[in-house]
Amino acid sequence: MQNQLPPILGPTLEMINRLEREGIIHKPTIGGSVAIMYYAQPVKTDDLDIFCYLPNQTLLIDLSPIYRRLEELGCKVKDLYINVKGVDVQFLVPANQPLVEEALENALSVEIENVKIHLFQYEYALAVKAQAGRAKDWAHIAVALESASPDRVKLEAILKEHGLCEKWRRKIEE
Repeated sequence: MQNQLPPILGPTLEMINRLEREGIIHKPTIGGSVAIMYYAQPVKTDDLDIFCYLPNQTLLIDLSPIYRRLEELGCKVKDLYINVKGVDVQFLVPANQPLVEEALENALSVEIENVKIHLFQYEYALAVKAQAGRAKDWAHIAVALESASPDRVKLEAILKEHGLCEKWRRKIEE
């Protein structure tokens, strides 16, 4: 693993881990472009995606306890994000998203700037990006694949399980 993450995440990750210790979130896990940067060439991203579970989660997803607690700790809400120690963070919950749920369950425990945190495996990070399917997601995937090869067997199995093989092939061959 190349670990290309910017050296400013430590304080942010410590604050996120504090939320877990306080029982506000469970299993905070880095996903999105920042997860891909851990394995491959960096790309421009505007935020840190933290996937997590909420205690006592119901059908209605309520992120307000996260934002409320972080505001109490001096963080500022900014549109969809909350700025945590200089990093814009978006909290995401895997509600009715089997791929994201599986990515969370199979997340690796890593240490970034001496802070323990969970991180999507490379193949799951790529598959979640493919499922989202925005133009910027495919651009990030292309850059990632040029700089770091995933485990092809594992990636193919994930894509097949979640009905993404055809979508992946079409976009990668473009």
